[in-house]
Amino acid sequence: MATGTHFGIVISRMPHETYAATLLASQDCRFLCSACDGHCWGIRRLRGETAWLCWRRTKMKMNGQQPGPRPFDTQPSRRLAVEERLSGPGGMWTVSSSERIPMREEGALRDTCVYILTRDDGHQETWRGRDMVDFHLIPPTFDHVTAECHTQLGRALTAAGLSWTDNGRQGTPERLKYIVTDCHGRRWFIRPVASNAITPSKPSSVWQATRPTPWHLSPVMSARALAAYVQELSA
Repeated sequence: MATGTHFGIVISRMPHETYAATLLASQDCRFLCSACDGHCWGIRRLRGETAWLCWRRTKMKMNGQQPGPRPFDTQPSRRLAVEERLSGPGGMWTVSSSERIPMREEGALRDTCVYILTRDDGHQETWRGRDMVDFHLIPPTFDHVTAECHTQLGRALTAAGLSWTDNGRQGTPERLKYIVTDCHGRRWFIRPVASNAITPSKPSSVWQATRPTPWHLSPVMSARALAAYVQELSA
């Protein structure tokens, strides 16, 4: 065993798993879980397996769940944001609120992230972040922004009498931007929103507009509704 500013590793081989842990390690000398990419002081390899997992993913594996290779980020290193979407017990969930609350954990008082989650049927539950191993973050996508969406927005803006152009990035919707000029010469920028910002009951509402001067941010709306919204505020 090393002493002082150095560190060592202890390895324990048991019938059902192999466990490795650091001794006197600094903050940047930790293991990396192959399923969640989380940094941890100890890591486990189940018998007959090749992946080294943190204790939470090991528990999932022992309970018959599949922790990796992960198509989701069960617990991202950052705090979950309001309106982010999760798949979990009983269906799809949306983060309705997020706050840090002092709680006693493992003998110490720590700030713990507590979330209110709302299922698509309106049911709400309160969860601590560390307990949400069965909730999986759905990465935002722009697959919903189709060629028909572009056509609808262009027609709606033209029908509303608004002058517009775009930056030609239809192939990469996350970088797409429409520039609209109202009757007062003020510029609006219209962009598609990511999938986690879409309300399930309003699948056609995929657009949002911003006006830099004076600053204004529109709700997420459909193409026709947004064109009417910009036209009304420009009158």
